[in-house]
Amino acid sequence: MLWEYERAQKTSRKDTALSISPSDGGIKGYHNYYTTEEFVRRDPESSSLYLRDGQRAVLANEDFISGLHSGLHEEVDDASNLMMYKCGVEWGLNDMKRFAHRMRHEFGGGRTDINQMNRKFVMESWWWPLTVEGWGSWRIDYSYEKQGMTFVTIYNSAVAKAMEQVGKPVCHMYAGMFAGAFSVFDQKERDSIEVQCYAMGNDCCKFLIGDPKKVNAAEFWRREGGTADEILERLA
Repeated sequence: MLWEYERAQKTSRKDTALSISPSDGGIKGYHNYYTTEEFVRRDPESSSLYLRDGQRAVLANEDFISGLHSGLHEEVDDASNLMMYKCGVEWGLNDMKRFAHRMRHEFGGGRTDINQMNRKFVMESWWWPLTVEGWGSWRIDYSYEKQGMTFVTIYNSAVAKAMEQVGKPVCHMYAGMFAGAFSVFDQKERDSIEVQCYAMGNDCCKFLIGDPKKVNAAEFWRREGGTADEILERLA
C-alpha cells in the first residue's frame, strides 16, 4: 500500500513535464498509466519512493494500517474515528487540489479546470492512481445527484481488509477522503459517511457523499441499525 506525503523537494527531468507550455496542448507522453512499475519510481541513492508527479510515497502493509487504527483506539477510544476522518479530509482536499493542477495542464490546455470537464472522467482519473497504490477499486453512482447525494462502492478496502470483522464501519479515513475530494470538485462543503463496511461482514464498503444535513441524517439511520439500502430509501 502506498501512502502519499509531502511533495518531493526534487523532481526528475521527466517530472518537470507538469509545467509544459499550454501552447503544446497539455502534457506530452503518458496520461493514464496502469502498472506499479510505471506509476512509482525509486531513488537509487536514498531508496525513497516517488510517484510520477514527484509526490513522495511510503510503502505500508496491512500490519501498519491495523496497528495505526488499534493504537489510536487504545489512546483516545471512539475519538479515533473522528481523527481518522479528519486525516482523510485533509488528504482528500490536498490530493484533489494537486490533481486539479495536473488535470488543468494535462487535459485542459492550461485553461480548463476540473469542474468544467466531464465529471465521470475526472473522478475516474483521480481514483485510478489510488487503485494502483492498493486502496481498492471503486464504483461511483451519480443517480441520486438531484437529491444531493453521491454513492461510492469500494472493493478491497485497504483499511477494512486489515481489520477484523468487528461488526461496525472502520473506513473512516476513506469517508473523510471522499468528503475532502468532493468538496474541492463541487466547490461546496461535502461530508461523507460509510453506510456499509466489509468489516461488518459485507462483500464491499459503501459511502454516501453529500451536504452535511444529508450525511447527518444518514448517520442517524445507521445508528438505528439501518442497512445501506434502507438508508438510501429513507433519504431519496
